[in-house]
Amino acid sequence: MKDLPQLHETILDDATVDQLFSDVAELTQLIEVIPKTTGRGYVGEHSIPLDQAREMLRNRDCRAIQLRYVHEGAQWWDTLMPSPKGTRIVRIRHDPNDHA
Repeated sequence: MKDLPQLHETILDDATVDQLFSDVAELTQLIEVIPKTTGRGYVGEHSIPLDQAREMLRNRDCRAIQLRYVHEGAQWWDTLMPSPKGTRIVRIRHDPNDHA
């Protein structure tokens, strides 16, 4: 059986979410930003602008936002979901060598 990629999960406050979006914009190679507004799937197959995603998350106009980016040679997927205690983040590193 192949090893699964590492997964990290926590709750972020609004200031930390703002910093995350800023860091992704300034320090990564952004691949795509995918909003999820229904329980049945993602909205379309097109990426939306990072600032639009932050507004959707802030206004709770989505079930989740997935940020896909490259940082220090690794691909990361951050899924951000509004929750009663803040914003839940699930982060996974996608490294093709992990699945060889």
